[in-house]
Amino acid sequence: MKKHISDLLNRPRTGHSHLEFVDINVLNDQALFIDPCLIETQRGPWFNNATKLLDNFFNKFYEAYRNNDKHKKLELLSCAREINYTKLGYGKGDNGHGNTAEGLLETFKNLERMTSNIPTITKAMDLPVLISGFNEDGLSDMITNILHLQLNQFTLEQLAITNVEPNSEDTFNTWDIASSTWKKVTFPCYRYENNKILLTPKYVVRKKYLFGANQFLMRVILERAKKETAYTNPKGKTRYRTTKKELKRAIPKEDKNWRYTYVNEKTEKDQSFLNDYHDAIPSLYSNKAMTDAELDKFIY
Repeated sequence: MKKHISDLLNRPRTGHSHLEFVDINVLNDQALFIDPCLIETQRGPWFNNATKLLDNFFNKFYEAYRNNDKHKKLELLSCAREINYTKLGYGKGDNGHGNTAEGLLETFKNLERMTSNIPTITKAMDLPVLISGFNEDGLSDMITNILHLQLNQFTLEQLAITNVEPNSEDTFNTWDIASSTWKKVTFPCYRYENNKILLTPKYVVRKKYLFGANQFLMRVILERAKKETAYTNPKGKTRYRTTKKELKRAIPKEDKNWRYTYVNEKTEKDQSFLNDYHDAIPSLYSNKAMTDAELDKFIY
């Protein structure tokens, strides 16, 4: 059974080309995820402010791990748990231990060493690249908590377009950039059958991130290794003595998490790999938001 938020907001269901938000089915979860790189590469006040909030949070987050500040780590993760207001993600506990602060501490247990050895770890996108078992669902949940107030405000703005009034009030934690801490706030909200709803801008969701350990391995580490074998043939054309596939086959694979093991080892030895990846994201994500047609097909 489906009941889309557009039906509740008196918006004719004519597709996402007429909407600014993901037209979620409020009765079930949709396997879409908020992508921090899409937020960073979009232009406009909403995206700019969201990027500042994410940057501020993750600066404090990585600082706590570099300093091994256990109290601060727990404080930061205490409000980063799984929430289901956006109706995005798996929503059935498939996020492993990531739905509690203690579970996230376990997930990030190697991050103290990583942040100490790799100072270039600075962005939200670095977590799925370097941390085994932490993927789209976990990071999307963290981002939802960080942007909770901004998503709630976006939801109220969309309600106002068709003169739908907020029908409830909620007290919740959200990231506050002025104090660089979680802040408890109380604002009007919209509920359906007593379940709070947060709408998400359609430009910031994907079915799967374009970054991860394998993408980092192939696009940055092995790409550079391949280029180091370059030579010029008699016709003046650049050729390579190996391929990325050949280089990948040569990597030891005894460990099931061999990609993460290899990526971490290489990045600890040469921190410029991560900088190169950060620099590549704008071009990698150019025009990579889901189209209205893709959203229509997935949602309806």
